[in-house]
Amino acid sequence: NIVGAIGQNTLLKNGRGDELESDDLGVLFMIRSGYPPEQMIEVMEILKAAAGPNRVPEFQSTHPDPDNRIARIRESIENYRGG
Repeated sequence: NIVGAIGQNTLLKNGRGDELESDDLGVLFMIRSGYPPEQMIEVMEILKAAAGPNRVPEFQSTHPDPDNRIARIRESIENYRGG
C-alpha cells in the first residue's frame, strides 16, 4: 500500500527530527548544568556498537543513524560554546 508507506515514512522522519532536537537540547542542558556534553557522544558510540553491523537503515528507523547523531551533537556543542 503506497499510502501506508508514505504515512509510515512521514512518521519515521518526525521521530528522527524529534531525536535530533532532543540531542540538541540535551547538549544545552548539560552545558548549563556543568556536565561535559561530550559524554553524549560516548552514549551514541555505545548505541552504535550495540546495534552492530546489522542495524536498520536510517530511512526505516525512528532514530537517526548514530553517526549522524554524533555529528549533530558535535555541532551543537560548538554552537552552544560559541565556537
